[in-house]
Amino acid sequence: MSHTRCIFCFRAESVRSNFDENQLPDWLEVRANWQGYRVATQPWVADVAREIGLLLADDTPDDWIRHLESLGLQEIRQISCQDYYEDTLYW
Repeated sequence: MSHTRCIFCFRAESVRSNFDENQLPDWLEVRANWQGYRVATQPWVADVAREIGLLLADDTPDDWIRHLESLGLQEIRQISCQDYYEDTLYW
């Protein structure tokens, strides 16, 4: 397990029809706006979830993208966390 505790940030352009924002795990911060969904990982929660077997994704962008796709997000790309948090200021 990686102990670097990285925060990764992503943008998802769309979601599948069965996507339920209320069912997202606590290790993700998800916000919606006119551009789609923005997602930031919460490593302090994800590390615990990995230790107890709730999260199988490794702490890499590719594994996080696969995990987000399994939750119903689509057209996902990694973005800088600076962009993620700057966008948050304009809500």
